[in-house]
Amino acid sequence: MRGRISGRRCAVASAVLALGGSAVLAPPANAAPAPFAESARQAREVTLMTGDRLTVFPDPAGRTNYVFSSPPRTAFQSYQADGGDRYVIPGEAVPFLGQLDKSLFDVTALARAQSGKTPLDLTFPAGATPSALPGIRLASTSGNTATGYLDSPAEFTADLHRRIAADTAAGRPAGSSALPAAIRLAGTPREQQPRYPMKILELRLADLQGRAVNGIVSLINTDSAAKLLRQVEVDGVARVAVPEGHYAASATFSDFDSTGNTIAARTSWVEGFVVGDSPGVQTLTVEEKYATAEVKVAAPKSATQDLLTTSFYREDATGRGFAVGISGSTVKQYVRPVPKPAQGLLHYVVQWGGKAPKPEDRYRVDLSFASEGVAEDQSFSTKDSELATVRDRMYADPADTVPVAIDSGPVDPVIERHGLGASGFFIPAPGVLTDYLGTTHTKDWVQYEMKGSSYTLMTADPRTYRPGSTTTVDWSRGPLTAGLGQWQRARLCEVCHSGGMVSVAIPELRDSEPDHSALPLFYPPRIHFSLYRDDQRVFDQDDAYGASLEMPKTPATLRGVLDVDRTAVPGVSQAGKLRTELTLRYDPAKGPALPSPHNCVTNDPAQPCRVLGALTVDYQLDSDLSTTSSSPVQVLGLHVGHAAYGGAGWQSPITSATVSVSVDNGVTWQPARVFGLFGEYVAIWRNPPAGTSPSLKVTAQDSAGNAITQTISNAYTVGKDGKR
Repeated sequence: MRGRISGRRCAVASAVLALGGSAVLAPPANAAPAPFAESARQAREVTLMTGDRLTVFPDPAGRTNYVFSSPPRTAFQSYQADGGDRYVIPGEAVPFLGQLDKSLFDVTALARAQSGKTPLDLTFPAGATPSALPGIRLASTSGNTATGYLDSPAEFTADLHRRIAADTAAGRPAGSSALPAAIRLAGTPREQQPRYPMKILELRLADLQGRAVNGIVSLINTDSAAKLLRQVEVDGVARVAVPEGHYAASATFSDFDSTGNTIAARTSWVEGFVVGDSPGVQTLTVEEKYATAEVKVAAPKSATQDLLTTSFYREDATGRGFAVGISGSTVKQYVRPVPKPAQGLLHYVVQWGGKAPKPEDRYRVDLSFASEGVAEDQSFSTKDSELATVRDRMYADPADTVPVAIDSGPVDPVIERHGLGASGFFIPAPGVLTDYLGTTHTKDWVQYEMKGSSYTLMTADPRTYRPGSTTTVDWSRGPLTAGLGQWQRARLCEVCHSGGMVSVAIPELRDSEPDHSALPLFYPPRIHFSLYRDDQRVFDQDDAYGASLEMPKTPATLRGVLDVDRTAVPGVSQAGKLRTELTLRYDPAKGPALPSPHNCVTNDPAQPCRVLGALTVDYQLDSDLSTTSSSPVQVLGLHVGHAAYGGAGWQSPITSATVSVSVDNGVTWQPARVFGLFGEYVAIWRNPPAGTSPSLKVTAQDSAGNAITQTISNAYTVGKDGKR
C-alpha cells in the first residue's frame, strides 16, 4: 500500500504496501502466549533520515510490512536482506550511501529500536572536531566520533538537495559533495562475513558519464546464495571478500534535476561475472549507461498513472535470493535488458497503476507484466478483454468520515516467496470502487483495505480473477465481529495443537468475507482473553487475543473467551463491544493435519500440527454501505462453518443456530425467527424505532460438540426513515 497515516484526509491519494520478511519462529514453551499478544502485532511508525514516515507492522505470518505514513515524494528502492530485515531507500539518499549507512533505512530495525527521535552514531574524518550537521543535533562527542539524533528531517533533506544541486551545476556526480561525517543508526552491529575461502572483489558504480558514484549493489553468488547474498554500500569503491564462483549484481541509479529532485531511476545489471582462483583483486563495475530501455505502459482504459514499480527477483537454483523493488508515480524508470540467466532465475515484474481522470468516476486500473530476464522492448500493454473487473464495496461506520484505501498487487509463486506487495489509492467511503485488474502476467491478485480514522488494515488472501469476469468483494461489511475464518495464504494457526502444545486464539476483528481479518495499526481496542480446560481456567490476561499452553495429552473440552472493547477507537459507533466464546473438543490424536505453508506453535517439531474444530460465522446483514437499515423487517443471513487453513478444517455437520436481538444494551433479549439447515440460515425480526442500534447474539453448534456464541453491541443502525 502506498500509504499515509497523516496525509489521509485528502479525497484521493496514492498508497503502497510491501509485504515480506522472515518466517514466523515458534517461541519457547515458557513464552507460549507471546504469538497471540496484542503487543506482538502492534505497528510502529518510523522516520527515515529524509523525513519520510512509514508504519511498520507484522503480517499474519509474522513478516515485515510497511505503509508510507506520509505521501511519498520521490522514487524509492526497497529490498529485503538475507536476514529478513526490510530496507526502504529514498532516491536522494542513494548518492550518499556509504556515508549514510544502510542501517538508517532498515525499517525493521527502526521499528524494533526507535522511540522518539532516531539515534545516530557519527564518525568524522581523523583529526576533525565533531560538529552538528543540518538537521542533526549532537548529544556527546569523543575524539572524532559523536552520538546524536535526527532533529529536523526537513533540514537534513534540504541539505542533501543543496549538495546534489551543487554537484549537478558543477558537472560532478551527485554525492561528490561529501557529508561532513559518516552516519549510521546507533547500536547497529556490523555485517558478518560467511566462512568460505575468500577472494577480494572490488565493486564500482559508474554513472551515465562513466564517473564513479555512490550507491548500493545487490550481489548474489548464483552457484549458491548460501555462499554470498548481500547488499553492499559502495562509497566510490568498495572491496568485499567473496567466495569463488559465478555472480550477478544489480544497482539502481538516480538521476536528478537542477534542484536536486529525482527525475529518473535506472536499474542496471551484471550477469555471469566469475570470481576465479586469482591472487589479485578483481573488479566488478555496474554501469548506469546500459540502463537505456524506458519502461512504458499503455492502459486499455483512460487512467492517470499513479504508480510504476519494477521488481527484480534474482535467485539461485534453490529459490534463495534477493528481491529489489523501485517504486514511484511520476519518476521515469529505465532498465538494462538482461537475457534469461544460465544459472538460477531472474524474475522481472512491472506493476502499473492508474486512477480515473475524475475522482467521481471511482475506478482505477492495475496491470502487471512479468518475464524471465529483462527484454529489450519495455513497452507493455493489455487488451481490454484481458481485464477482470472487481467491484470493491466499501462499508463504513457512520462515525468514520476519513477516506479508505483499496490496494491491489499481483501474485505469482516467485513474488510469494519474497513477500507480497500491493498498491492503490485512497477514496471516500462508504462507496464502490471499480478496479480493473490485468491478467496478462497473472490471474492472481491480493487486495487490502486501509480503514479510515481507526487505521485498521483489513487483509485478505490472494484471489484468482479470470479475464472478462466481474467479482464483488465486500470490505468491512457489518456487523463486524471477532472470530476466525478460512485462509489459504501462509498463516500462524490460531486453533491448532501439536505434541501437547495447544493454541486457541480469536482474531479480534473481521468482516463478512471468510478470508478477511483486521490488524489495528495505531488504535488497538481493549481486549481480554480467557481459556478454560474442562471449566478450569488455565489462562486469563489483558492485551491478549489467544494463548498457547502445554496441556495433558488427554481429551478435554476447551473454551476460549475473547472480549473486545472498541468504544475508544476513533470513528467507531457500531460493533463497539464484541464477545466471542468458542467451545472446542480437544483430542490430541484427532483433527485434520495443518498443511504447508501454514505453521503452528509447537514444542515438538516432529509432531504434526492438527486443526481444532473452531466454528466460524459469516454475516450478511441486509443494510446499506453504512450498515444502516431502513426496512421495517430486518433480514440477516448466516453462514456457519469451521476455521480452515489451506482447506484443512473440521467437516462435522452444523446442527443448529440461534439469533437474539436486544435494544437495551443486552439487558433483555428477544429471539429472532431462524430458518435453514446445515450451516446456511436466515434470521428475521422487526426493526426497532429509527435511530436505535440493536445488539445481536448468535449461537451455533456442530454434531461434534464444538460451539460458538457471539455478542455484538450496537451491531447496526436503524435509519431515521425506517418504518415501524
